[in-house]
Amino acid sequence: MDMDDPYSDLQAVFQIFQAGVIPGTSSEELAGRVFSALKRTLQPLSQSPLSAEGPDVDSACLCLTLIGKMIAGLSGNSLPQNARTFYRDVLKKVFTSADLMSELMSLYNCGDRLLSHLTAKCVSSFVIDDTCAYGDVDAVWTAACAETFGSSPPGCTLDTSLWSLTEVIKGILRGECANKPEILRKLLAGFEEVLTSLFFKMLLHDAFENSQVAENITDLDVTVSTFMDLLEALCAARPRYGVCSTVQRLMFLHSSVLLRLMDSCLGYFVKKRVLLLLKRTVVQRPGEDWALGDRHSALQEDEFLAGDMLVLADAVLQEVAAGWFRRMWVKPQPSFLGGNRQKFPEGEGKDVVMLRATSLILIKSLQIRTQHAGTEESERALHVQEYLLELLAFLQQRVAQFKGEPHSCSWILMVFAEQDDDMMEALKTLTSLYLFQRSTSSSGCDACSWGCNPHCHFILLLQSLCFDHTVLLDFLISTETCFLEYCVLYLKLLRDNWRDFSDSCCCIKNSGGNFKSFQKVTNTQAGTSASEASFEGTSGTSRTSKHQNASKGDATFCSFPRLVDYGSSEESEEEEGSENPKLALEDGESRTEGDYLVEKLRKDSSDSLVSNVMSCLTELKTVLCRLHSRGLFPYNPTSLLKLIKAVEAKAAS
Repeated sequence: MDMDDPYSDLQAVFQIFQAGVIPGTSSEELAGRVFSALKRTLQPLSQSPLSAEGPDVDSACLCLTLIGKMIAGLSGNSLPQNARTFYRDVLKKVFTSADLMSELMSLYNCGDRLLSHLTAKCVSSFVIDDTCAYGDVDAVWTAACAETFGSSPPGCTLDTSLWSLTEVIKGILRGECANKPEILRKLLAGFEEVLTSLFFKMLLHDAFENSQVAENITDLDVTVSTFMDLLEALCAARPRYGVCSTVQRLMFLHSSVLLRLMDSCLGYFVKKRVLLLLKRTVVQRPGEDWALGDRHSALQEDEFLAGDMLVLADAVLQEVAAGWFRRMWVKPQPSFLGGNRQKFPEGEGKDVVMLRATSLILIKSLQIRTQHAGTEESERALHVQEYLLELLAFLQQRVAQFKGEPHSCSWILMVFAEQDDDMMEALKTLTSLYLFQRSTSSSGCDACSWGCNPHCHFILLLQSLCFDHTVLLDFLISTETCFLEYCVLYLKLLRDNWRDFSDSCCCIKNSGGNFKSFQKVTNTQAGTSASEASFEGTSGTSRTSKHQNASKGDATFCSFPRLVDYGSSEESEEEEGSENPKLALEDGESRTEGDYLVEKLRKDSSDSLVSNVMSCLTELKTVLCRLHSRGLFPYNPTSLLKLIKAVEAKAAS
C-alpha cells in the first residue's frame, strides 16, 4: 500500500469493504487510516477553498466518491450484518475525528462546483445514515449549516447548505428509521430560527430592491429555487408523519409572500418552481417526484394542517381578487429546458406547466374554501363562478386556441390534456365546486358560461378518448390518478340529473362537438410534453394526448397497448354468476340488457353523444364484471358497477 498516495490507501480499504470482509485490524485502526488519507487530501483545499484547482481537486473528488460509495453500501443488503455494523462504526469514528467534519463543511464554499457538490453529497449521506442508525443529528453539521443560513448571501455556499439539508430530510423520509417523527423534530429544531429569518430575508418583495441581496440576480435565482426545494421537503413531512414545526408552517401562514413573487424580478424558471410548489401543496402531493414512500395515517395527527390549508386558500383567493392573474406573465412558447426549440405557428404555443399550476391552485383553493364555508360564524357567500370567470379570462388571453372555442367547458382539456393526474384532480374538484354552487344558488345557473359544467367535462373527456372504455379501465386500475373518486362522484350526479346530461350533450353538439381545436392543440404540443414533464414531474404521463394523436378523430382507431387482451377467447366466455340475464343470439354470442339499451339509443340517433357515452359505460361495466368474477381486478368494484347500472336504468327510462 502506497502511504504517499491517499487515494490508493482509500481504494484498498474500499476493496475490503466491497468484499464484505472484516479485516484483522480494529475499527479504531481502520478509521485512523481512512481519516489520515482524507486529511492529507483535504487539508490543502480547506486552507484556501476559493482557489482550489488542479490535481488536489481531482484527488479529493476521487476520495469523496469512494467514501460516498461506502456510506451508500451500508444502507443496502449487500453486506452481512456484522460487516455493516463494523464499517458503520469505522465511518462514525472517521467523521467525528478531530475537525474533519468542519474541514468538509468549509468545502461547501469551494470555488470548484463539482468538489462542492461531491462534498455536500458525501456529508449528507453520512448524516442520513448516522441519524437513522443512532437517532442523533450530527451537531457539527447542524451548526455549520445554521451559521450559513444566518450569514451567507445568495451564492454557492448558501445553495450547497440548503441542498444538503433538503437531501437529509428526503433521506430520512425514505430511510428505515425507528422513530422518524421524533428524528425529524430533532433535526428541524436546530434550524427553526435561522430558516424563519431566511424565509423573509430571501422572499419578501422589498428584499429584491436591496442591492446587497440582489447583487447577482443569477445567484439569487438559483438560491430561491433551491430554497423552494427545501420548503417542499418540509411540506412533505407533514402529511406523512404528522411533524409540524414553526418553519413547516411558514409557507402556509405567509403564502402571500410566495404568490407575490410572480411580480418580482426573479427569473421565469424560479416563478414556475414557486407555482409548482404551491400546486403540489394544495393538492396535498408535496414531494411526489422524490419516491418518498407511501403516506402514513399521520395526516390526522397534524392538528394545524386543515387550518393552515385554509389560510393558504384564502391568500390565493385574495390575490386573485386583487388581480393576480392580470399581473402574471406566461411564456407564449413551451419550455424546452435547454433542448432544441421547436418552431410553432404564431399563437399556437403555450407553457402548459404554468397554466396547469395556476388553474389547479385556484380551483383547489376554492374547494378548500367551500369545505369551510359553513363552519364560520359569519357565512359570507363564496361566488365560485366569479373566480372561474377570472380564470377563463386569464386562459383566453394566454391560449390563442381558446379564443375561438365556442364551448367554455373545453378549457379543462386544453390545459390538462397532457397530464392525467392533474386532469383527474381538476375534474373531481370542479365537480365538487359545481355541487357547492348549485346548493347555495337560489336559482339554476348556467354552469357552461363559467366553464364548470361537469356533464360537459365528462362528455368531452370521453370524446377525447374516442369513447374507448379500455382507457377508463386503465385509469381505474392505475394508482397515479384519482379517477375512481372522480368517476364515483360524477356518476352519482349523472344518476340524479339525467336531464342536465342530455341538455349538455345537445349543447356540445350544437356548438360543434367535434372539438377540433383541442385535437389541433394536442397534435401541435405532442413534441413538447416530454420536456415539460421532466420539469413538472413524470407521475402523471398522459394517455389522453396519446389517444388523441393516435385517433385523428376516428373512434375506431384507438390502438395503444392495453392491460388486457379483450379479444381473447378466455375473455369472450360467459361470465359466471352475472346478475344480468343473458339472451342467446343466433350466432352463439351473448348480450346483456345494457347492449340492447345501447342499440336502442343508436337507432334513435346514430351520431348521438348520449349513445356514445352510454356505450362506453356499458362496455366498461361488462369488462369490470368479467375481471371481478375471475378475481383479476385489484379491488372490489361493486359500488361502481351499481352506479353504472343505475345510470343505465335512467337512460332506459
